[in-house]
Amino acid sequence: MVPFIFLASSIFIPFNDNWHHIAENVLLDYFVNSLSLAIGVGFCTFIIGTTTAWLTSVYDFPFRKIISWLLLMPLAMPAYIIAITYVGIIDSTSFLPDIRNLFGAIIMISLVLYPYVYILARGAFLEQSKELHENSQILGASQFQIFLKVSIPMARPAIILGVTLAAMEALADFGTVEFLGVPTFTTGIFRTWFGMNDTVTATQMATLLLSIVFIFVFIEQQSRKKVRYSENIKTQSKLNYRITSKKNNFFIAVICIFPIAFGFIIPFLQLIYWSIFISNESWDSDFFSIVNDTLLLAFLASIIITIISLLITYIKRFSPKSITNKFMQIITLGYAIPGPVVAIAVLIPFAALDNYINQILVVKFNFSLGLIFSGTFFILIFAYCIRFLTVSSRTISSGLESISLATDDAAKSLGASTKNILIKIHFPMLKTSLLTSFLIVFIDVMKELPLTSILRPFNFNTLSVKAFELASDEKIADASNAAIMIVLAGIIPVILITKNILGKRNKV
Repeated sequence: MVPFIFLASSIFIPFNDNWHHIAENVLLDYFVNSLSLAIGVGFCTFIIGTTTAWLTSVYDFPFRKIISWLLLMPLAMPAYIIAITYVGIIDSTSFLPDIRNLFGAIIMISLVLYPYVYILARGAFLEQSKELHENSQILGASQFQIFLKVSIPMARPAIILGVTLAAMEALADFGTVEFLGVPTFTTGIFRTWFGMNDTVTATQMATLLLSIVFIFVFIEQQSRKKVRYSENIKTQSKLNYRITSKKNNFFIAVICIFPIAFGFIIPFLQLIYWSIFISNESWDSDFFSIVNDTLLLAFLASIIITIISLLITYIKRFSPKSITNKFMQIITLGYAIPGPVVAIAVLIPFAALDNYINQILVVKFNFSLGLIFSGTFFILIFAYCIRFLTVSSRTISSGLESISLATDDAAKSLGASTKNILIKIHFPMLKTSLLTSFLIVFIDVMKELPLTSILRPFNFNTLSVKAFELASDEKIADASNAAIMIVLAGIIPVILITKNILGKRNKV
């Protein structure tokens, strides 16, 4: 909380000449492009995610079960990696359109973020009753009308959440828009900070972007605050899969395979081709050292964030009206905050603290410790906690909410303490939620670029930073090795998440 109070206070610092220069020339472009990117990605992920979720939830077509979990595979493909891949493909041809623009950025980011909408919408569609659809058909509604007028409105809360997550991810994106040359607030903050060496202007721009993010979050929360969707049928039956003609099966399969092909299969096969036949980067000990460092960092951050999230959800469960709970709700807004903004919010106050401690040590003891927090793993993992605590805590909270409070009351009546309730009752029942939380954070940390690039310790590199640096130096093919390892390391968690979340539903 303290870093963001410091960040907000920067708005009161007088604007300097650099700020006026930026405001006159490109500030409007930053605002328009950032807003257009978020809206465009939100719209595209809504179309792709809800369409594929509906088709795999309602129709029984060949390879439905395989396709239903393959649709989540793009989660393992970072947006900047897919952008790097398609730029390399387009540069080697003469008939494909250039994607180094805002439209290209929207498409690239949408291809890897639509699973947010897909998985939430599919879960909502599968929970809808057979009686609801049958009654709609009796009243003369077609399948398309049921989709538009019944299923989507009923699944609106889940769909809105998925679209919002995708839009916020797009607003926070740095690697894709930087590589494609699209000026947004995230790239502007980065360039102002490191290119112009102006931390004050960068901090003020970060505060402005943070204000825009909070406005979006507030509007999204208010839109769902008093809206509840439920069915009055208590003994509802699960929706049966519809059998349709072979021609329709073909078109349904093509529609579902389309985002899989362009969001995962094509770029992954291209990366493999570059790695085998073109790349000058070798799979040597230095490369595997980077792989080990990346995996260790992601593992450590995921463990810490999952533990903190578990504590936060318990505070919310046992003290829902406490001041601490309100404080925790503010902390868990971090997922909507772009990486460069988090980096500024964390680095500046910790750097000031480092300087203050060293000044005291020099005056009192005539020696200096150097950097204590800045440029260490502590500050990097601290920033990860701010960035990814929301998605982790929401995942665990959804699992904890499925455990009745009557269970807690019964355990307390038998003399069980809160600690024993957590260890002996809740923990076994939360294994799936805890594993899902760990895996989601693991994937996000693996893919995170701006935070890691800015806050990483000296002489420490990760796969994401390595791939982006090579691609930025026009060594796109050489970036394939690091990109492949990022994808491979993300595939296993995605498969496990798919098995946990969709495994039982596919048996319906």
